[in-house]
Amino acid sequence: MIKGHANLKGTREYFARNLNIRTKKTPWFEVSRVALGTHLGEMTEEDSKLYRESLSYAFTNGINFTDTAINYRGMRSERDIGRVISRLIKNNSLKRGEFVLSTKAGLVPGDIEAKLVPNDYLQEILLKHGIIAESDLNIVGHRKHVMAPSYYGFAMNESRKHLNVETIDIYYIHNPEVSMMVLGPKAFYEKLIELFVFLEQTVREGKIRFYGIASWDGFLVSPSDSSYLSLEEVTKAAEIAGGKEHHFKFVQFPLNERRVAAIDYHNQSVSSLPMPTLKAAKELGLYSMTSAPLELGKLIGRKRPPSSLLTTVMNTHHVHSVMVGMKHVSSVKSNIQTILKKGG
Repeated sequence: MIKGHANLKGTREYFARNLNIRTKKTPWFEVSRVALGTHLGEMTEEDSKLYRESLSYAFTNGINFTDTAINYRGMRSERDIGRVISRLIKNNSLKRGEFVLSTKAGLVPGDIEAKLVPNDYLQEILLKHGIIAESDLNIVGHRKHVMAPSYYGFAMNESRKHLNVETIDIYYIHNPEVSMMVLGPKAFYEKLIELFVFLEQTVREGKIRFYGIASWDGFLVSPSDSSYLSLEEVTKAAEIAGGKEHHFKFVQFPLNERRVAAIDYHNQSVSSLPMPTLKAAKELGLYSMTSAPLELGKLIGRKRPPSSLLTTVMNTHHVHSVMVGMKHVSSVKSNIQTILKKGG
């Protein structure tokens, strides 16, 4: 496995080679204003080849951040990233300290290589081997979510193997609002504290650097909604689990022309003051990574070109980096143009 993790020295060196790229800084590393997302696509070698070409071009031309999840494309997306970074590092085109990896777990995945759809993976791997119990499953419609630390320990190690890295930079709990809908706030936050205690331990073990929550609806709906997640309560859970120096530092949620709740819906509260999600995250010391700038492709072909839609999200106050799907090298080239500095 590749040792190390993203760091300030490495990412600064990366952008010294890519001087015209617009970036954002954290105290720990610097990232390109857009990240290569790997959610959409078929679970085929054809699409994997396209992703690997896009990833290779992105990493060597100014995008140093990629986002994935263990369940994306039947685990193919993580494996594709692992193949690319292993090759780039081997031929000295990239160093581990120069790029940021984020992945996620929480939803029951499938494994296309093992020919296991999610229901089969649940039965043959997770339940059969005692990784989780039936009682750990929180089910809403077709979505099956887990909060048990035992599952995250297993999934995290699988992701590290797929990515071929010892340390994942950002590890997200994926769509925990599913579990919130089943458990209710009291039980949910109790389980969240237990999970955060576990994640703090994995930080100490060097398996991950930071953790966060990647949510689709939870941070953006009304506080009266059964899927609502309070950023303040989540942060309190992290402080209980890891003290003031906890490693819960990142959140991810959708933001685009249609989905503007993170900007203008005062559904979050910090010290009893109502405010939108983006501002609340900033007040709580969290870094916001946004997803779905093109609404999973649904906004393409409308009045505004994709580059304009992406630029608007990227330039929104408190947005750190925008996760956008890039299965084709042409998309990578186009999106790099949006993050070039003026005159670059």
